[in-house]
Amino acid sequence: MYFSGVKWTQELVCPSVNWELGIVENLQILLLIIILVICVMAVFRKKNRIEKVIFTFLSVFALFVLLEEIDYGAHFLRYFKGRSDTLFRDLTGKANVHNLGNNARLFKRSIYPLMLVLFIITPLFIHKFKNPVFKYLFPNKWIVVTAIITIFSYAVPRLLVDFNILEDGGFGVNIGEFSEIMVYYIFFLYLYEVIFEKELQLNSRRE
Repeated sequence: MYFSGVKWTQELVCPSVNWELGIVENLQILLLIIILVICVMAVFRKKNRIEKVIFTFLSVFALFVLLEEIDYGAHFLRYFKGRSDTLFRDLTGKANVHNLGNNARLFKRSIYPLMLVLFIITPLFIHKFKNPVFKYLFPNKWIVVTAIITIFSYAVPRLLVDFNILEDGGFGVNIGEFSEIMVYYIFFLYLYEVIFEKELQLNSRRE
């Protein structure tokens, strides 16, 4: 739809009036809301105190990322009132934290190595670990497939534009928005597995 050259499909994905109102951006917000909900559920669902503390932190972090995605309400102010003078913008002069200084690049450089280790390396070697904590934290090996798709979701749109194979549909330098969907999705899959499909067995006997 984005690369189709058909105006109305491109507008659905990346509206020219404000690309933050399109399908891509709203899918990101939906995934972040789901992540926030399941992390809050985990605080009540998990029995181990350490897990409760960790998922409390993750709930707060998920809320922070969600607020960052909507620019602390600026999305809605621009849409309904035609302005975006949020309290955060009044205090900092920016719409969000990741636009302050070099934060966006720093955030990405910190998250990608984590994803490499957590979603590609550890699942392939999970069978070698007997410690129940590792078995609890390391995801199923099939998540590697999603990780590979995540890499392609970052590389393919950029290459199509950089090599002038297809015309950019409107994101421009923000074409990485496609990969953000997959980043949030793969973390959702991981958290769902840990929260609903696994239990931490600290007292289990090692094989």
